[in-house]
Amino acid sequence: MSPRFLSYGRQSITEDDIQAVIETLKSDFLTQGPAIPRFEEDFCALTGARHAVACSNGTAALHLAALATKIVPGDRALVAPVTFVASANCIRYAGGDVAFADIDAETLTLSPASAETALKKASDEGRPFRAIVTVDLAGHPCDMEAFAGLKKKYDLIWIHDACHSLGGSWSDSAGKVWRVGEYPEPDAVAWSFHPVKHITTGEGGMITTFSDQIADRLRLLRTHGIRKEPAAFVTRDEAFDENGKPNPWYYEMQELGFNYRLTDIQAALGSSQLKRLEAGITRRREIVECYRAGFAGLKGMDMPPVKPGIGHAYHLAIVRIDFTQIGRSRAWVMTRLRERGIGTQVHYVPVPMMPYYAGTTPVSELPETLAYYRQTLSLPCYPDLRDEDVERVVYAVREVLS
Repeated sequence: MSPRFLSYGRQSITEDDIQAVIETLKSDFLTQGPAIPRFEEDFCALTGARHAVACSNGTAALHLAALATKIVPGDRALVAPVTFVASANCIRYAGGDVAFADIDAETLTLSPASAETALKKASDEGRPFRAIVTVDLAGHPCDMEAFAGLKKKYDLIWIHDACHSLGGSWSDSAGKVWRVGEYPEPDAVAWSFHPVKHITTGEGGMITTFSDQIADRLRLLRTHGIRKEPAAFVTRDEAFDENGKPNPWYYEMQELGFNYRLTDIQAALGSSQLKRLEAGITRRREIVECYRAGFAGLKGMDMPPVKPGIGHAYHLAIVRIDFTQIGRSRAWVMTRLRERGIGTQVHYVPVPMMPYYAGTTPVSELPETLAYYRQTLSLPCYPDLRDEDVERVVYAVREVLS
């Protein structure tokens, strides 16, 4: 019998998770019930954020973040180029325009120096950027202090895509350790609970913020733009009876919102999964350290370093392979690994290379982005990988690359 196929990422579901979902299915609420605010409270407790607003997926989280921070048509946003397309699309959904700056060669996240060059040039040309979208690629937090400085200097809206870094941490220049999500400077932080992420709700997302106003707007836009709170009603004569009491049936749609709600079934699964997050992060780090040891000395391949003070969340286990040096194409390597039961993936095709984004920033102006894309490959990394699975990956990669 052939060994089981090892994909690059996979969900982890336990009997406790299943029981949490079953209990919700037996309850009075499958949606818009108590499991959702409970999940939001659990998420705030874990990340240190003031507000958490659950939604239907990570893309919805980014879209809501753009709308709630008041990105409007004509606004320009500077976006990390190596990410899933949703990080840029959220600005376009709101009618804004995007451009890209280069990545840092080590962290693979948006380079503060490259970002500032683009921000200054745009300001000098009289076409300043209104927003910036940073991304914690693979689980390595970006330079949060540097971007906080750029936000202040250039008066930016800051949306932080932390879909890869739940459970990660970073240290500031004074030595203080911050959990990802705990730093109050970003206007909104987006998270994803897709099955390959650190926790899953099937599909699902969250937006965290320290702004009461942004949180209120997120909740409004998440549910059709409808308000049910009497104090917020606009049409007073319809909303209240002759004694001034709120009419029990009344609600108002005050903005054009969306049905971006999470269900109670998903929220219950999310709360259950959060209990195992720390253990899952520990296992991911163990797997990557096994890869580092197993690939030591392998010609033409290395693994990106981790900056001092960083608690890497390792959503992805990325390696860089010099395919020219080894004399093999990436497609050839991926095919040979798949024949051995090892699934790999490329994260990501740079967003400015997408036909839709032609005419924004040429990838030729982003040399580190292009160099990374030509070499990157993601290997299996998820908590349910056994030690013998990790050994299989190491053996297969060494065999194929040799």
